[in-house]
This record gives sequence, structure tokens and C-alpha cells, in this order.
Amino acid sequence: VLPFRRPAAAVRVRRRSPWAALGRPFLQAVAVVGLPALAASWALSSPAFALAGLELSGNRWVEDAWIRSALAPLHGENLLRLALADVERRVAAHPWVAAVTVEKRLPDRLRLILEERRPAGLLRSASGLVYLDRHGRPIAPLAGPEGPAGLLLVSMGTAAEVDLAGAFDVADELAAAAPGWADTLSEVAALGEDDYRLDLGALPFPLLVRRGTLAERLPALAALLPDLEGRYPRLAFVDLRAHRRIVFQPVVERS
Repeated sequence: VLPFRRPAAAVRVRRRSPWAALGRPFLQAVAVVGLPALAASWALSSPAFALAGLELSGNRWVEDAWIRSALAPLHGENLLRLALADVERRVAAHPWVAAVTVEKRLPDRLRLILEERRPAGLLRSASGLVYLDRHGRPIAPLAGPEGPAGLLLVSMGTAAEVDLAGAFDVADELAAAAPGWADTLSEVAALGEDDYRLDLGALPFPLLVRRGTLAERLPALAALLPDLEGRYPRLAFVDLRAHRRIVFQPVVERS
């Protein structure tokens, strides 16, 4: 007789819904992509990142008020959206600005570091005095009756084209060849090409010189000065531009 056996219970197989299988990757994708996108959208529109202040450094000739006025149209703009090139363009419109570095300081400030042009001289013109840089390029008109001490006074002759930068080169040559005379230099006039006139307190007459020749020509003039002072009470100018000659023009007294 075979023993009685109870049939085994049927094993149920749970089938996973395809929607459930796709749900987890979808939620992960939302977490990875969607949440940062929502955060970025909030940051790009949030008033917390609206431009509210400026940090300025490096400016001496450029007034703070001018910079704030130039950037006033950008006040309240979203700092994350703000184009730094636009900020640089607005500030670089000032004639004293040589370069500007702009940094975003979250949440709502800009930091500007200015590099200004350096004045090396003052150009005497018909409209007044104008600051010059070392390359002879005009910067801005002089505001006020006097400029800073130590700036070279430069003027132009009647020539159509002159090299104003050469005036600084000639002044440097004079300082190297005759420091005592250089301390009394009051003005350099650009006459054209490489020719310049020097007005010196140490000499009772102006010097006409050619750039690049002062080291050679000034010693010869210094040796000749005692004879010139003894023979000619007044000289209109002394011309050192000729290679081996010194030309001097006495003042003709009119009776």
C-alpha cells in the first residue's frame, strides 16, 4: 500500500511590473539631472544673486563715483548671468584705465582691480595742458592749475608729425650725460623727426639736439662754454645737431 502524500503547495512567481522596473532609474535620473536644473533655474532668477555692490582697488585717477555711475545700469542684474566682458568694456571707457580685472564675489558683489595709465609728462597745447604717458600718447586734460610735480613739460614745433615719445628719450639721455643740467630741464619741444629743443635753467640759451647724440655732443659744448660766455653776452640758441659742428646764433641787438 502506497503511503498517502499531500500534494505540495504551488509556488507563486511574482512578476515584476515593467513600470516598476523603469521607475527606479527614472527617479535616479530626476535626482541627478532634474534637481540641479531646478537649483540652477532658481539661482539664475533669485534676487539673492542680484548685483548690489562693488569692491574697487587700484584706482587713483579714476574716481569711485565714475565707476559706480558707469556700472549703475547693471545694478540688480543677476550676478551669475552677468557678462564680465560688458563690465570691462564700461570701465575701460575711462581714459585713465589701462586694464581692468573683474571677479564675481557671490552672492551679490563684483570685485574690480584697475591698472591705470601712468602720467610721464604734460603736453602744452592750444587748448591747455594734457597728460602724456611714457609712449607720448595723450591721456586726459589737466584738471586744475597745476599737475603733479616731476612731470616733463613737452611741446610741439610747427612740424606736422612729431615723435612725442622721443622727448622722454632725450630727457633720459640728458640725465645720463649731464645730470646737473638735467635737474634744471624745464621743457622739451619736439621739432620733427629726431630733433628737439631743450630749455634749461642751467644755460642762458636753448639747445637744439638730435636724439641719440647727447652723450657725444654735450661734452664738446661744456668745453666751449667759457669762450661763448666771454664773446657773446646773449645767444638765441646753440645747435648741436650737426655731426662735427656746433652752431650758435647770437642775439642781434636792435638800436
